[in-house]
Amino acid sequence: MTEAFISWRPVSRWHVFGITLFPHGLLIAAGILVGAAILRRETRRRGIVDDLTLEAMLFRGIVGGLIGTRLAWLAGHYRELGSPLEVFALWHGGMSLLGGLAGSVLAVVPLARKRKVRLLALLDAAAPGFAAGIALGRVSDLIIGDHLGKPTGLPWGFRYVGGDPVGMPPPLGVVVHPSALYDLASLLALFGVLLWFRRRGRAEGSIAGLFTLWYATGRFLGDFTRDDPVRALGLSGSQIVTLIAILVVSAALILRSRRGDASESRPSSGTTQAEDGRVKVPASAADTG
Repeated sequence: MTEAFISWRPVSRWHVFGITLFPHGLLIAAGILVGAAILRRETRRRGIVDDLTLEAMLFRGIVGGLIGTRLAWLAGHYRELGSPLEVFALWHGGMSLLGGLAGSVLAVVPLARKRKVRLLALLDAAAPGFAAGIALGRVSDLIIGDHLGKPTGLPWGFRYVGGDPVGMPPPLGVVVHPSALYDLASLLALFGVLLWFRRRGRAEGSIAGLFTLWYATGRFLGDFTRDDPVRALGLSGSQIVTLIAILVVSAALILRSRRGDASESRPSSGTTQAEDGRVKVPASAADTG
């Protein structure tokens, strides 16, 4: 019986009419644009924030995300740097998606508080865009052969047949876990679930909580297939971060449930409060997008 496997030749750059293009950077940029477009549509539909304020938030979020991706990677790989100046050499080493998510959110918080924007509602609106944007980034990981995992005998394993992947590729002919493909499949499913979940009135923070728990759980489990260095308790750095996120968000949801959502049920200007304690935006605001 012939073993089944999937295979392609990874490429880290494209040459088009004498111009060198990097698919990883292009698709990450596309993911940011798609995520921003989804967020803009959601904030208009919900009447959360005006477009001018949102543009300022997006700028801060992008800058904060870029800084967060690098700082989080450096936290676990600083010993690999040849000199302190390499901290700023983004082309040397790597970047951390989880750090980027955290940096993006943290950069927006001060402005949201200053402009009196409901942060949980904003995160709810951002969740589908986060899922779609990260999914595009995972497509780029597949193109460039990033996050090739541990050897496996599973029929959907990726067999390396050569090419120009980033990092250290496995030996020719070796079948490994396509870890980025697992993450992509989880994100596409999550995106669909979030679109369905947001259709009914939900307590603020519920959509963002679902995104965090789903994605963090998927990353925690999926990272067992990666060949990442162990940091503590037999877990990688990403697994430790996602485990903390799962525990914190779960605790927050449980505590809020016990309080009867009292802190989330206060209506802001232009909203009405339903009998079940959920905040609803009037139809005139919801139909603007």
